[in-house]
Parts: sequence; structure tokens; C-alpha cells
Amino acid sequence: MSRNLLRLALSNLRSRRTRSWLTILGVLIGVAAVTALISIGTGIQRAVLSQFEDIGYDIILIVPEGAGAAAGRLGGRLGQSGQTDGGSFSPEGIGQPGGTAAAEQLRDRLAAISSRAAVDVDVLLDDVPTLTEAGALGTQVASVRGASVSGYLRVTTPTQQFLDGFSSVLNGFAIAYGRSFLDLESNEAVLGSRAAQRLGASVGSSIDVSGEAFEVVGILESSGSARDAVEGPSGQGLTREISSSGGVATAAFRGLSNTDDAIFVAGERAETLWPSAQSIDVTFARVESGVSVSETLDSIRVSLATQGASGNPVSIQQIADQIQGTLGMVESVLASIAAVALLVGGVGLMNTMYTAVLERRREIGTLKSIGATDGQVLVLFLIDSGLMGFIGGAIGLAIGAALSMLATRVLGPALGVAGFSPVFEVGLVAAVLGFSLVLGALSGSLPALRAARMNPVEALAEE
Repeated sequence: MSRNLLRLALSNLRSRRTRSWLTILGVLIGVAAVTALISIGTGIQRAVLSQFEDIGYDIILIVPEGAGAAAGRLGGRLGQSGQTDGGSFSPEGIGQPGGTAAAEQLRDRLAAISSRAAVDVDVLLDDVPTLTEAGALGTQVASVRGASVSGYLRVTTPTQQFLDGFSSVLNGFAIAYGRSFLDLESNEAVLGSRAAQRLGASVGSSIDVSGEAFEVVGILESSGSARDAVEGPSGQGLTREISSSGGVATAAFRGLSNTDDAIFVAGERAETLWPSAQSIDVTFARVESGVSVSETLDSIRVSLATQGASGNPVSIQQIADQIQGTLGMVESVLASIAAVALLVGGVGLMNTMYTAVLERRREIGTLKSIGATDGQVLVLFLIDSGLMGFIGGAIGLAIGAALSMLATRVLGPALGVAGFSPVFEVGLVAAVLGFSLVLGALSGSLPALRAARMNPVEALAEE
């Protein structure tokens, strides 16, 4: 009997193809939206957490107080036009309306931060025995000139201690061409892959950084991160860096994995050449295995107070939790909005089923007159509505998967998340298909109940 009811339901769908497919369309749009958003959101979370795992959850950052606001303005434009956009500037723009003001404003902010006592890494290691190693990563605004372009932009200055213990923060500081720093007393620079391309530089080339000639000794492998450049009319845009959203620590950490647009100078050499340069120095420290991170953070605060240094220690785990919480909240909100489309599809399905009950009064009367029970009529219409929901869910799942794969080609580079791909868990597929079936059955329950309660004599008489 069940097989006959299923066959009859399929026959009813085929006989009303246009209406059935329009109803299914309403369901599949909602399912596709929910599937795409959830799979993309899960993929982003896993990709971000994977990057943190590669770096290590045993790392603590010490960020200078007040660095967040200035970090949002670090960066500049390399270009031949000399035009400015308020948030970035080029050497030609200095002295022009808006250009000098933008430069001086950022320099003043950096000066206010760098004027505070810096963290002494050696003293920190002595004061906090639960730390196994530490290193500093500096960031400053410098005038850079290449073969054909020039401008003010970010120059990153990692110390040798940082490169030895924390190179994973910079994607391993993997060299594609040339070598890393060998002589800390020589003017050597390592360029990111895009920075080298934009500057027209190669291994052995010479570039000017803050009036000092540097030899390019190495070019890094591409990190696959999004371009930080803001293209100018001349097409020579280079960098616009760290965002201040998500807290000071997150702002300082964000963008470190993007080495493609960076210029690197050894921190020891930068300290010798520019001892009074306005810079932001972030200290990285590794916690001994099995030691309480929270207690170590307290010990670091005591050490900073003793040194008179300015800094806010925060663990990688805290940053990861903050980012994961934010991504989860955004994913939930977007999925909730997309679920409204599912609700609309369910309402449309219910309307279709009510119409079907009215059109099939003769069929209902005939079935009941030959012995069909109320329960069998009820099941017939529930199968009908459930099938439309299930078919819409299956097609929507496929379309949502295709959309998410297409969207990640854009979102991955835009978010600077390398290796980002959507995640389709078995639970997600089962939940989508199951929910679609239940949605269809629930939407058709009231019309089906109405059909089951219909008097066969009255049904045939009305017809």
C-alpha cells in the first residue's frame, strides 16, 4: 500500500509540473543559501584555526598599548602619480594638500607609542622562567624607492631571535629566491613576492629605505594572501595594512601572515640605522609546555611593570577564541537570515498543498468511496508535500555546494586565508536533507489533515 501511495504522489507531481517546480524552487533557494553560508563559515573557521595551530597556541604576544589605532593607518601607496587618498600617501604627496597632514598625523601616533619604554627581551626571559624563548617584530613607516616607484609604506623588522623561534608567524619566512639575512651589520633586505614585483626588484637589486641603500638578498615564497594594495590611477598601488578591528592584539596580529606585500629588514640593523624611528614593536614569547598560560601572563605583566615598559600581553589562544567567536556569531546571523527564505518556501508549499486539496476533491472522494481510510489519505498528501521539500532540499544542497565553491575563490584571497575551502560535513548534509523533508511534511500537514477529514459524498457532490 505504501508503494502505491508513493507512486500516486509522484504521479501527482508529474501531472502538475509547473506548479510543483515553482514550489520546489522556493524551498531550494532557502536550502542553497543556508548550505552555502554554513559551509563557507565552517571553512573559514577551520582555515583560521589551522593557521593558529601552525603558529602554536603556546605563544604570547606583548602589544604596545595604544597600538591598535595607529596600526589601522600603517601602510602607504607606491605610485608615480603622487596622489593621495586620505588613508595612504606617497612621497610626492608630502607637501601637497592632505599628504603632509596624513603623514604627520600617523608619525605623531607612532611617536606617542614608540616613546614609551620598549620590552627588554633578555630581562623578560630572566624575570619569567616559564618562557623558553622570545623575540621582537617591529613595524615602522619608511620611505621606500625602487626602480620605478616610490612611497611611504610599512617596513617589518624581525630580530634574529624572532626568526629563529617564531618564523611560523611569517609563514615560515620561506625563501623562494636568494637567501635570508646573514650579516646583521650590512644593509640587507628581503622582499615579499608582490612587493618585489611592484618595486621591479630581484635578488641583487638595490632599493632605498629611509635614505639608506639596501641590497635585496632574498624574495619570499608567496603566502597566497589577499593583496593589501590600494590601486591608484597609475596602477602602482602597493600596500594598505593592518586593520584595528577586533581589539588591539587582533589588530597587531592581523596581516602578519601576509608576507607578499612586505619589506623585511633585520631588526638589529634597523635599530642601528634608525634608533629614533617611530615604530611599533610586538614581542613574541613561547611558554614552556605544561605551564599555566594565565599565570605566565600575570608574571609577564609584573616584569613589564618592573621594566617600565608599555605592553598588553595576550595569548594566541585568546586571539583565536576571539576570532572564532566573532566568526561563529556572524555565521549564525547570516544563517538565520537565510533561514527566512526557507520559511517563505514552506509557506509557499503550504499554499500549493491547499490548492491541490481543492483541485483533487473528486480524487479524494473516489479514494474514500473505494475503501481508503482517513490515515491513508493523510499519508498520501504528506508524501506529496514531503517529496517536494526533499527534492528542493537535495537540489538546493547541490546548488549551495556549487555556490560555496565558487564564492571561496573570491573570499579566500579577499580574507587573506590561504588554503580556504568550504566544509561539507556529513552532519550538515543529513541535517539539510532531513530538515527539508520535515519542512515539506509540516507545511503540508494542515492541508493533508483537511483532505483526510473530507466527506467522500460531499467531495463528489461538490465536484
